[in-house]
Amino acid sequence: MKKIFYSIFSLLLFFNFVSCGGSGASSENYQDPSYHNYTIKKVAVLPIRNSYLNIGETQKINRNFITSLTRKIKTFDVVGPEDAIDKLNQDTLTAKYYDYLVRYSTTGIPDRDLIKKIGYSLNVDAIIQGEIFGITKIDGAYGKNVGQTRCSMRYSLLSAKDGKILWETTTEGYKKTITALESAPPLSDVIEECMNKIIEAIPNGK
Repeated sequence: MKKIFYSIFSLLLFFNFVSCGGSGASSENYQDPSYHNYTIKKVAVLPIRNSYLNIGETQKINRNFITSLTRKIKTFDVVGPEDAIDKLNQDTLTAKYYDYLVRYSTTGIPDRDLIKKIGYSLNVDAIIQGEIFGITKIDGAYGKNVGQTRCSMRYSLLSAKDGKILWETTTEGYKKTITALESAPPLSDVIEECMNKIIEAIPNGK
């Protein structure tokens, strides 16, 4: 009986801090019905908006997105974040654009006139803007939960011709540790899960 008791106790102890772990992401996609009526050859990718990552991490995400974007749509001529911000600074549009981003993240309504001005400044057909939000990191706690990290990511493509949202995808990603004795997984792993979904959802241009 003692052996059975200790075996059961050991199993309970084991399952108390071991989980199946895993990672994944889900997405919600929007594409304007008139998307393919727009000719998009040159796009500007603005710096991804976030309140958590440092400059180096942000730059890495921007580079990874542009690399994946140009692999999927080889016809796109891309203006990168650094060049775009330099030009917007020259045309005194940077402050207005960042104010717009704050409003857009809460309302989801683009300032069409400002988008058209930015498109004219950058000489592009469309603007792509990303955002990371809803970040949570929870370390594993014995008897309570495994370590887990979650975040949401959204990318939007807006026409520089009329300021219209042509495509937008929002993803929610997560990663869990195998045991309750581990710290929360790196945020970069979750961002990668989200980014894969974003790239899958990007529609081909005309």
